[in-house]
Amino acid sequence: MNKDSLFNKIRSLFSYDGRLDIGVIILFLVINALVLTNSILHHPKIGYDVTGNINYIQILLHRWPGPKDSNEFFSPPLPYFLPSVYDAICNKLVPGTPDNLYGIPVIWACRTYDGKFAQALNFFLSLGLTLLLLMISEQIKPGNRFFKMSVLMFLALLTVYYKTFSQVRAEPYVAFFATLSIYFLIRILKSISFNIKYTVFLGISLGLLVLSRQWGFFFFPAILLFLAFVFLQNRPAAMNYARMIAVSFVISALVGGWFYIHLYLDYGSFTAFNMEPQGFSLANLPSGFFRTSGLKDFQIFRNPVRPFFDNGLFPIFYSDTWGDYWGFFTYHKQILGFEDNSATVAPYLGQVNLFSVIPSILLLLGAGFGLLQLFRRSAFLAPESLALVLITLIAFASFAGFMWFVISYFSADPSVLKATYIIQLFIASLFPAASFLELVRLKSRFGYWAIMGALAIVFVHNVPAMITNFKMF
Repeated sequence: MNKDSLFNKIRSLFSYDGRLDIGVIILFLVINALVLTNSILHHPKIGYDVTGNINYIQILLHRWPGPKDSNEFFSPPLPYFLPSVYDAICNKLVPGTPDNLYGIPVIWACRTYDGKFAQALNFFLSLGLTLLLLMISEQIKPGNRFFKMSVLMFLALLTVYYKTFSQVRAEPYVAFFATLSIYFLIRILKSISFNIKYTVFLGISLGLLVLSRQWGFFFFPAILLFLAFVFLQNRPAAMNYARMIAVSFVISALVGGWFYIHLYLDYGSFTAFNMEPQGFSLANLPSGFFRTSGLKDFQIFRNPVRPFFDNGLFPIFYSDTWGDYWGFFTYHKQILGFEDNSATVAPYLGQVNLFSVIPSILLLLGAGFGLLQLFRRSAFLAPESLALVLITLIAFASFAGFMWFVISYFSADPSVLKATYIIQLFIASLFPAASFLELVRLKSRFGYWAIMGALAIVFVHNVPAMITNFKMF
């Protein structure tokens, strides 16, 4: 593909009726400008498990990190590889006496530089991800500018997206390769016969997904459920999809499976982790885990930060999605080097939760709309409808897998309940929600623009929650 052809393809994603689509362009730029702002401002040593992540970066090119080296020893290496190469260069160029990091000589100043490099990579991952969202939108609703705007609008509102991409973590890679895998899956759905190109691309993408983080495995049961759904409706189509997906699964195992063999050989388990599971049992959870709403005294709209809500699933997950429940992005209290801002930020985050009721309801309606496609027998032959079913199943399987993880480990450490850990759920949820808004638009253009206007107001109100208060400078 020559440069002109690539440029024209990208330009077409931002065009409508032969002209540039200003609405899509603005949303794309705003989202990535916020990611860039955070990658520049956010302190690289503030984040979930940040010490373990940076240790992994500095040790990887010397040996496989073990439990004594990093609490992230069980994590796949892909997100750490390029920062590790950068660290090796940094250690040669930055003057100073090397320190000892578990037997590895390192320049301590490089830890900060490594973190900033990882954050810069996150920005480019975001650029690629948002381009992929437009490519997927074009596959689902060809030539529909409104669908693209709806998808980008919902992403723009997700504080958890900016928080995730501000940190030195693996989840930005999960989000990117999850989105890339969805794109190739849809291309396969549109293939009448065996398409070797997209079969291979899907296999590589799924392999890189599980080489980014274990969350990627939640894709596989969703794909199998989707094949079962199609098989019940149209066996020839199901068999065609199954052949391509089976080959993709084999390729993904070759690309990403070797790391899990390493975990098994070294630690006796394909699912080695830094905590012992308590077993999948609801008895492990605190009383009221599923019942607590945070609505008592409107606490969820007043102080949605730890340690409130008595370990309730909904208020913690909701507050961490739209705000900063665990305090690694905008809210800090008694943290070394950062002034306590709880008096002003906690009440504001409560207002963010209140305003975010609107997009939350729309995302839930979208999930319901996507689920209903499973029961619309007249729709399953259309590739666009099949794509929506598949993406909805990915969202539900991801949430189910996350709940298995939370229930298995929550009693060992409540901080496992973080929205960042399931970023792929939010990416998948964009498309059913946009499809629901498209249904509204077809019935009432005024209704559609009224909703988009309300979402724009929510965005303007919530913007301060999307920009880090843990500034490096």
